[in-house]
Amino acid sequence: MLRQLARFDLNLLRIFDAIFVKGGVSAAARHLNLSQPAISHALTRLRTQFDDPLFVRQGNKLVPTPAARAIAGPVREALRGLDAALDAAASFDPAEAAREFRIGVRLSGEMPRFSSLVARVRREAPHVALASVTFRRRDLVLMLASGDLDLALDVALPADDRLQRHYLGTEPLVIVARKGHPRVDGKIDLDTYLSLEHIIATSRPYGPGIEDMALDRMGLARRVAVRCQHAITAWQIVATSDMLFSLPRSHAEMLGAMWPMQLVDLPLPVEQGGSYLYWHQAAQADPGLRWLRAIIADELTQPE
Repeated sequence: MLRQLARFDLNLLRIFDAIFVKGGVSAAARHLNLSQPAISHALTRLRTQFDDPLFVRQGNKLVPTPAARAIAGPVREALRGLDAALDAAASFDPAEAAREFRIGVRLSGEMPRFSSLVARVRREAPHVALASVTFRRRDLVLMLASGDLDLALDVALPADDRLQRHYLGTEPLVIVARKGHPRVDGKIDLDTYLSLEHIIATSRPYGPGIEDMALDRMGLARRVAVRCQHAITAWQIVATSDMLFSLPRSHAEMLGAMWPMQLVDLPLPVEQGGSYLYWHQAAQADPGLRWLRAIIADELTQPE
């Protein structure tokens, strides 16, 4: 008997039901618009899965065995339940939906993206639940395929035929300095920038920031005095020191509303790869995810 649903082709249950109701392989094939060999092959697989003949021939009909009769009712109910679930999935009413959406967000990108997204989604779908979920990039395809994630927000990743993506744009970096900084007053030049100490906020234990890579292309370098994991920590350090910290403008504006700072333009060109919304190709037609993708694209796309 069946013990591992994860290994079972659920399409076989529909074929089993058709043979049971129609009383034969040919009739089931016509009913399902499949070839007779395809139905016969499926029946062979069913017999192997259940370790039972399921149907034996009597005259021109296939007669169900006791095992087949025992499972026919539950199979029919399961198929009805699946059909009902698929019908419900074919439409999505934000005002009534009570679904949870799991969005992959890297720690550095959760603020302020997720907070603004929550506000927009809750206005349109008050019963929907949202979860911000961290992920490793090497696991992204598997997590999207399995449903551990519904969507993901990240930088440009290597192309993968299994994934769809939507470009959300590039957000400029700004420098944060404390108010009353002795050498920064609304603007900064490159020499001053290089002479001061800097903070990097990243979950990576090693490696340069994109500003360091830009400086390296110019044959220059800055001094990174502090490396921490979160922008809020870096912000607190900047507030009580003369160090500088760079982060996307929207992040800086949100933190600045709580702890005012100077926000000044970077005095060097920085090439940013932009950010993308990712989803698995199998979820392309999901109406709920289609609605959420439109919300995210509208809410998070950066103006050119």
